[in-house]
Amino acid sequence: MKPTILVVDDQSDARQMVRMVMEIERYPVIEAGNGEKALALAHLHKPACLIMDLRMPGIVDGFALCQAIKGDPDLCRIPIIILSAFFQQDEKEQGFRCGAAAFFEKPFNFYQLIDEVDRVISRGESPFVEMHKC
Repeated sequence: MKPTILVVDDQSDARQMVRMVMEIERYPVIEAGNGEKALALAHLHKPACLIMDLRMPGIVDGFALCQAIKGDPDLCRIPIIILSAFFQQDEKEQGFRCGAAAFFEKPFNFYQLIDEVDRVISRGESPFVEMHKC
């Protein structure tokens, strides 16, 4: 069995679409509708990869979640892939500074997302990223 993926998006249809794609490739998927729940699930399940949106309601948006994951010694090696529909170039750059391994604009190519998930997981643990720039 392949390792677990955590999908985080406040839009349930977006989560379901990513879930379908990942499950076709035999990746077990857990879902969170906000950053707070995602952080709790990440601690509980230690997923092999996190696929997330940037713009989410609540205190823990995508940037805060990325910072929290990469700033936590127990979670910092989880690769993060960002999927975002509405973003500015500086947001994309900030996502990479916060530790994202990849950034996809919605709508995204399913095959490219699968390839990227396979790549970041097969690469093993992603390097720890200093959070002082986020």
